[in-house]
Amino acid sequence: MKTKLLTLLSMLLVSLAVSAQWSPRANFSGIAKSKSTAFTISGKIYVMGGVDNSANILKDFWEYDIASNTWTHKPDFPGPERYGAVSFVLNNKGYIATGGNDFGYLDDLWEYNPVTSSWVQKTGLPAGQPQHENQRREAYAFVIGNKAYLGGGDGFVFGPNSTNNIAFSDLWEYDPATDSWIQKADIPDFLGRDFSIGVSINNKGYAGLGCNVQETINHPGFWEYDPISNSWTAKANFPSNYTVDAGAFVLDSALYVVGGVNLNPVGLSNQFCKYDPVTDSWTQLSAFNGAAIAGEFAVSTGIRAFAGTGYHANLTTRNDLWEFTIPSGINENNLQENISTIYPNPASDFITVVMNPSLTGSPYVISDICGRTVLNGKLTAESGNINISELSGGTYILKVGERTQYSNKFLKK
Repeated sequence: MKTKLLTLLSMLLVSLAVSAQWSPRANFSGIAKSKSTAFTISGKIYVMGGVDNSANILKDFWEYDIASNTWTHKPDFPGPERYGAVSFVLNNKGYIATGGNDFGYLDDLWEYNPVTSSWVQKTGLPAGQPQHENQRREAYAFVIGNKAYLGGGDGFVFGPNSTNNIAFSDLWEYDPATDSWIQKADIPDFLGRDFSIGVSINNKGYAGLGCNVQETINHPGFWEYDPISNSWTAKANFPSNYTVDAGAFVLDSALYVVGGVNLNPVGLSNQFCKYDPVTDSWTQLSAFNGAAIAGEFAVSTGIRAFAGTGYHANLTTRNDLWEFTIPSGINENNLQENISTIYPNPASDFITVVMNPSLTGSPYVISDICGRTVLNGKLTAESGNINISELSGGTYILKVGERTQYSNKFLKK
């Protein structure tokens, strides 16, 4: 009996440890708000704009230092105040685009340099189809390689006698080298998505969820974008009706979705789901520790993820910040057993990976801290050499294997 009791207690403790995936961090130091936009560069999270509990639209700009768990108020964003904007990172610079405010919707683009703490306005979205502009709010964005992609959201159609809302199904590609936009393939269901999500995993884009422009129908559809063929492929539908205004981030080549709104009847959720692109499947995880949430920002450094601010089930704004960590266990043991070392670390030109012979011939992927794939190939020997001379300086993650992946970090000098 004592042995059984100890076994049950051990199982309970393991269960509790695995479910405690979210940990509170220092509350946001500014006014509580929702619908901000955020990006991460070099261990810092940058948060801009949103709307407060009195419906004031904001342009405040904040920096969160992950290592010190502290917030710093930066000079205000120089563009118009906004909520429902998108952001992305290219070449260690942050970009903020589109959004809405009391005067309408926006199509502009701004570039932030964290080294000089300065902003430069770049070329905004070009004019759209006849009779509608490209100003929009509540769009999605993701990055593949050295290009950014922006789509969805809602805007206006201008007729001779009326103006109506429209939800976009389009996609635009931004090239920072030429500061220019090119229109790409629409999502082929042509539903138009408002309040949706967008991420990239292993050089593919993923977009979906959200709702119609009238905000009466939840959209569970989910799509994969291939930039090489400029085509979309339908993937497994999201497993719940809480598809509006959810947070989304990528860790370890998987998508995580937290919170969201069901429109009929209206309600918020503390759901937490994981999407595996290899198996094209969704898994319901232990609920988000911070109760029902929506309209939050969600970001990933590639090895750590955070969600913060947003609004509660009673629609009041929040100022909390949470960090998500993948529960440790089997993969860490496998890491010690199969990839015993990477040397030199830091490295300049080559890294040597010493591993278990069973992984010889396995594919490898190297990604940056934002989860973007920068190098891939196959390990051809128990002690495999990988040329990293073309990589920029910084922290990278090496993953080895197909269905079961083993990972380790290294620093490129």
